Amino acid sequence: MASASYGVLKRDRFLMAFPALSLAAALIIGVATWVTVWIATDGLSFNTVDDPGVWVIEPLLWIGLLVAVLLCTFASIFFTSALTYGAWERFEGRTPTFEGCMSAARARLHVIVPWAILAGLVGFIFELLYRLPRFFRHMEQAGRHIPVVGQFAAFGAAIVALVLESIWYLVTYLVVPVLVVEESGPIASCKRSFALFRKTWGKSLIAQVGFELIGFLLLLPGLFLVFLIVLAGLGSPVALVIGIGIGVAWLLAVIVAMSAIVGIFKMALYLYVTTGEVPGEFEGTGLEKAFTNKKALKEERKARKRSGKPQPAATGLLRPYSNR
Repeated sequence: MASASYGVLKRDRFLMAFPALSLAAALIIGVATWVTVWIATDGLSFNTVDDPGVWVIEPLLWIGLLVAVLLCTFASIFFTSALTYGAWERFEGRTPTFEGCMSAARARLHVIVPWAILAGLVGFIFELLYRLPRFFRHMEQAGRHIPVVGQFAAFGAAIVALVLESIWYLVTYLVVPVLVVEESGPIASCKRSFALFRKTWGKSLIAQVGFELIGFLLLLPGLFLVFLIVLAGLGSPVALVIGIGIGVAWLLAVIVAMSAIVGIFKMALYLYVTTGEVPGEFEGTGLEKAFTNKKALKEERKARKRSGKPQPAATGLLRPYSNR
């Protein structure tokens, strides 16, 4: 399935631009927010330990964090929607373009923005739970007594956040394809994604773990190259800088490529789940085993018929089933 997704990516290499733009947007948003908060609070940040009693209650820090999370979430969803639309176009037998994908994403702002707000708020809550142990550690460094119960509670909150974040990721696994194709609201899209995920949870989990393993294996040659450069330079600053630069570039390339591959796979999985048709590029990859039984597939197709949305014809090409 990774090979099939990569085959689509080879035909439409510009799809890699969307994960790259998402990373660039996140970097710009993060730096701009951090600088703004730093200036507005006379040097305070979440990493400041001088006086935790001040920065913990400083509203600008919380506002800055919330704004950064919301904007980064929006950028990620927007560019992922453009990528997903491009994959959809290719699966339908058309030739996607960068301008067309961006235009399609802009046309879906009415569903992307509400979903970005909901997902951003959920992410903000997770971020707060993750930061509780750090808050208490900073308070202790400032000489403030923290009860043992509070320390355990903070650590437990971080564990709960990790579990809930994993569940949230799986529940919303197919939200972006739902947004792009069905253009439903945030709550409806979340419910729809969860309903589809329940039918394909085995395939989704195995594929995601497999993609992460592939990404890790792709990182190894880059790390080995960095090691050789640093070793050849015998620890010289120039060799270290070159090695770090190559390592960062390799890491970013792997992240961008794997993000595009996963986005393409999700659209292929969504199309099969909702139509019963396997995109041509994915024939023979095992995608047709996404359902545990044929009964689930029949029920899904009946549900789409009852909803009034037309089904694609039983041909090699998937036809569009949303108005453009």
